[in-house]
Amino acid sequence: MITAKDLDNIIRWAVDTDGVKFGKEIYQRDRERMERDEYVSGKFSDMQTRFISWVANLDPQNRQRLADAINNNPTNEKGE
Repeated sequence: MITAKDLDNIIRWAVDTDGVKFGKEIYQRDRERMERDEYVSGKFSDMQTRFISWVANLDPQNRQRLADAINNNPTNEKGE
């Protein structure tokens, strides 16, 4: 069951994530590659403007990376 805390953490990750962090956590791009990577830049824009569509189109490996990034975000809401 998804909780309000889970939703808060999803939102917090999406708000706290910049393009470099996004490229590294989800698409395993380093800063140098990210700055030249139009594919990941486009995906970052999708994440910012069409979040549900972006998530729905992630392959299983990238979806797991997203879950890990959300669960390991240092600014997650604490408590139940």
